[in-house]
Formats: sequence, structure tokens, C-alpha cells
Amino acid sequence: MSEVTLTIGGRDYAVSCADGEEAHVARLGAEIDRKFQQLGRNVSTKDAQNMLFAALLLADELHEARKEGEALRSQVEEAGAERETLAAQVAEARRAVEAARVEAARVEAAGTQPAAAPPADAAPTLFDDPELGPALERFADLLETCADKLEGKGPST
Repeated sequence: MSEVTLTIGGRDYAVSCADGEEAHVARLGAEIDRKFQQLGRNVSTKDAQNMLFAALLLADELHEARKEGEALRSQVEEAGAERETLAAQVAEARRAVEAARVEAARVEAAGTQPAAAPPADAAPTLFDDPELGPALERFADLLETCADKLEGKGPST
């Protein structure tokens, strides 16, 4: 067992602690002294009352930190849900791209029109655009990068 002398409010206090914990206890004592100093002119003549007010300041700080921690946890949960949504959208986009690749390969191999080819007089659709597949692939890659950033896996910009 070790003993550490803490100076709080100009007074020394001997505190016992486990071996190896001296520096930690000294840092805690210094934090209490800082809170004690925040009392300024409101210092009482009673040491116990001064310690109580310093402890209240620390407890308030801890309470605020816990509230911030809860808010951060909530944001992390929301980001996780958004990441899951984005991941599902990426997977769906990849399936669409793969289906388009398979159909394009089938058409190329067979030398025929796509299975559900519109009539010649029909208005062109988005799927008639030959740049759609590569654009969807780029979009899927972008969504995956965003999902990785939300998970903390990718480099942030």
C-alpha cells in the first residue's frame, strides 16, 4: 500500500492507495484542486463544505459528459442504420448491374435483341443507354465508399 499527499485548497491530505496508483491518484487530486479553485471567493471556512462544492462541480461535469456520450451513442446508432440502408442499396445496385451485364452478354452472344425489347416505335428508355451499366457501377462503388466511411473502414476526406 502506498500513500500520496494531495494538496487541495492549500491544505495537504494523506491518501492511501494501491501500489502503482500514486500518479493516477495525484492526477485526480489535482482535478479536485482545480474544481476547488473554481469556487473562488465562495470558499467556506468549513473544509467539508468546500469539498462538497468541488465534488458537486465534478459531478455536474460528469453528468454533462454522460449526456454527451448518450448523444454520441445515438448518432452512432443512426449512422449504423443509415449504413445498413446504404449497404442494401449498394447490393441492389450491384444486382442490377450484374443483371445488365448478364443480359448484355446474352444479347452479344446470341446476336439478338434483349428479351423484352420494346417496339421500334417506342420511346427510348433509360435502359437503352449504353452508358448505364458503367454509370451504375461507378454509383455502386461510390455508395460502397460512403458505407465504408460510415463504418470507419475507409479513408476520410
